[in-house]
Amino acid sequence: MSLENYLNEIQQRGGPDRKPSPSFAYELVFNKSAPSNRRGRPPFVTTHKMWNGISIDSHLEDKWLNDLNNIPNVEMRGSCEGHNKEWVSFVSFRLSPKFDNNKSFLNKVVSNLNKDPNTVAGFDIGVQGRPRFVVATPLYYGCEKQDEWKKWWTTLASRLDKSVN
Repeated sequence: MSLENYLNEIQQRGGPDRKPSPSFAYELVFNKSAPSNRRGRPPFVTTHKMWNGISIDSHLEDKWLNDLNNIPNVEMRGSCEGHNKEWVSFVSFRLSPKFDNNKSFLNKVVSNLNKDPNTVAGFDIGVQGRPRFVVATPLYYGCEKQDEWKKWWTTLASRLDKSVN
């Protein structure tokens, strides 16, 4: 199987009702449905680097990712540095399965994350039948508010940890 076919297969997993994290982030930030032709990765070239054996956006600092990856009860599932107004920054994650059926707690996590003025968070039920969270911001790498973008990423792990633990 070619790399292109493999990536297309991954992108389509879960069937036609699957909502990729970038689409969920778009919906959270803009409070409207993502365009119907939007499927996962942006349709333009982006730069990447390797982190823990995973290809990630090149402008995400290792410290930010390491801090997110080390939060107890949180499993990072995806991230995007944000590329332009339509392709915003986000992190997707799941919580420990022990929280899956505690809707009050899940809502509390979202509410706590949404206290930051540059953050919008939400959850739905993901492909594996478990709650999947996305925390997003209208900020993106290279935006006019670059200092706010950097602060968002620098403080995200601490805010997420406090919301969950």
